[in-house]
Amino acid sequence: MDYRNNFGTESGGSDGCVNFNDADNTGLATCITTSTVSTIYQTYCDKVSLADFIVIAAEALMARTATDYNSAAPFTAGTLATKYRNRFKAGRTTQETCPDNHGLMPDANAGCSHLEEIFVNHVYAGNGNDNAWKLTAAISGAHTLGSAKTENSGFNGHWSTAAE
Repeated sequence: MDYRNNFGTESGGSDGCVNFNDADNTGLATCITTSTVSTIYQTYCDKVSLADFIVIAAEALMARTATDYNSAAPFTAGTLATKYRNRFKAGRTTQETCPDNHGLMPDANAGCSHLEEIFVNHVYAGNGNDNAWKLTAAISGAHTLGSAKTENSGFNGHWSTAAE
């Protein structure tokens, strides 16, 4: 979310783009509204882009559910919260069209081979990370539990097949 090895170029933070018209984001606007994220964002909209805010909210959730989370000292050295905070780069403005963001999300119909192409060989490549598949499994978890629905993500079905 906040780091990408973009085919050899390292970058951090989201690009500020939240394309509600992209089929992969079909349910995003409804989710943001029904979860009250949009109301909370109004307090910070003059400080960070909507895309940055969504990344911050998601990272806060992941940090709070991490096994190393300590509410008395959430930013203790080495914790997930600290890693997220230290690596995050904000500053982009919210964009509603994303001409440069094509092919950066895995194709659900391609299954695990596309997860490998996008996450293992792209996002986590050159990151010195031996846990690329574990991280890929974690980031895919929300998409593999139950199933995806066309009205939410543009895809209907599961991310795996019986063979995988």
